Amino acid sequence: MPLLRALLWKAARHLASDPRVREIAADTYAKTRPKVEETARQIRNAAREASPLDDPAEFARRVRDRLRRKE
Repeated sequence: MPLLRALLWKAARHLASDPRVREIAADTYAKTRPKVEETARQIRNAAREASPLDDPAEFARRVRDRLRRKE
């Protein structure tokens, strides 16, 4: 397992140092940021309506319904 982990970290460092990969990652981040922020806002609103700690099933239903409504 440590060998696999070391190989994965080495591959990740190699990709992170590639300027083309970094540019693609920056573009992807810029395109998806508004959607991620909107989704986070919808989840926070659902948490205000149904507590994820007290009633996780109701919370999950509200999140699902809010996110499906947007599509």
